[in-house]
Order: sequence, then structure tokens, then C-alpha cells
Amino acid sequence: MSGPATSLLEQMLIEQRKQTELLTQIANNQIVLIQAMAETEPEDSDAQPLTYMDGTPCR
Repeated sequence: MSGPATSLLEQMLIEQRKQTELLTQIANNQIVLIQAMAETEPEDSDAQPLTYMDGTPCR
């Protein structure tokens, strides 16, 4: 392969690695969010929530 083509492929590979890393971070953050939401959800889905989404108690 010629030099410029190899360089372009290397740049594309670097960008794909960056994108993969970002997607992995997003997926991990989503897992943490889902787990946190599952822990705080009341037993009865029709029950009034105990806290607002920012964590302050409902009155």
C-alpha cells in the first residue's frame, strides 16, 4: 500500500478507537443509571414517588 493510503487508514483506525471508547463510556454510564433507578423505584408502580428526580423529598 502507498504511504498516503496507509496514513489515512491509520487515522481512521485511531478515530474508530476513540469512538469505541466513547461508546463504551456511554454504555457504562447507562448501566449505572439503570441500576440506580432500579434501586430507588418503589415496589408499587402506582405508588406516589418518595423523591423528585433531583433527590429532594416529595411533600
